[in-house]
Amino acid sequence: MTVVVAVVAMTILHDASRAQEIEDLALGNDKAALWPFGAPGKTESNGGYTTNDYYLPSGIDFSATFEISTGRLVALGKNWAGVGNGPPAGFGDFRFGKTTLSDIKLRAASSGILYKRVSPVSSSSSGAVEFSAFYDVAASANVVRFVASIDRGALGKLHDRYTDKTFENTGSAATLRSLTISTRDYLERTAGNERVLDLGYKPVSWATPSAVKETATPAISLARIKPSQLPVFRVYDGPRNFPDFSGRDSKFSTYRTRITNGMTDGPTFAGEYSVIQIGCGTSCSFVYVADNRTGEVFEAPVGGEDNLSLDLKYDVGSRLMISQWGDYDANKCFVQFYSFDDGDWTELLKREVGTLDACLKTVAENIR
Repeated sequence: MTVVVAVVAMTILHDASRAQEIEDLALGNDKAALWPFGAPGKTESNGGYTTNDYYLPSGIDFSATFEISTGRLVALGKNWAGVGNGPPAGFGDFRFGKTTLSDIKLRAASSGILYKRVSPVSSSSSGAVEFSAFYDVAASANVVRFVASIDRGALGKLHDRYTDKTFENTGSAATLRSLTISTRDYLERTAGNERVLDLGYKPVSWATPSAVKETATPAISLARIKPSQLPVFRVYDGPRNFPDFSGRDSKFSTYRTRITNGMTDGPTFAGEYSVIQIGCGTSCSFVYVADNRTGEVFEAPVGGEDNLSLDLKYDVGSRLMISQWGDYDANKCFVQFYSFDDGDWTELLKREVGTLDACLKTVAENIR
């Protein structure tokens, strides 16, 4: 198995004595703890285990499996139906319908565990494609399974854009649909115990929503955050297509000369984009990203008076952009990591790296 991405340096508070919880339930709880959910919408028993399904108002199908002989919970799962805005998944800041497969692998440090009896990729009758990623939960005998999916329409758009490279780009388009935590013993009754670990694999710490926080740190290891974590699989080398300043991109027409000049040398970021940074006063700048293939212009999520002394680090072969900027009112310097996917920005991580003086250093110096 090939490593897709490496870990983002997120601080997750982990107490080994604290059970991993879904909907305030933990593995090992007695089945009596299910009473607040009322009567299950569906019940199925098989091989000494019973699984109850409950349909929650949030649009989540919540499942709980218990061992019949002991009454102890051995698996808990949440599956989102895909209707409306995806609710929080209950694991860190993950959200159904928003957190991507790439996000999951980025946070977990690897592609996870491959169970030989479980296909990592499957398709449904509707044409959707699902991707499974398994990880041991640190300091426990449990395994978490994330399932991300991409529907037929989105898959078709990817194919139109990437043709023979479609599969390599599904990670940024497939979004979280279900999360299940099981005891390893129960999981391997169906998945088998033959498994292969990805290169650099490590168990993940269970992250409750309240357990994820940003913590000040003087440096973030550059060895753990690299552009190669979010690769592109093709660099555009076709003709320059400049913005339509009289139509689609008219709101950027004030800066048409700066943007056009910034595209002259071709892509510098994420395979087909040029990054144009324009000054707006002392220590102030704002940033546009222009697509050399389509001419479309996008605003960067950082810049202006809220992000002074802005410095950027990016690469033509990666969708990762690292920004460094100062909050002059708070006398603090921050680094912030973003993924850029077809015009959409996703914040991956934000860290304080010191006082404003730290912003006098380069990005590379502050994250090494």
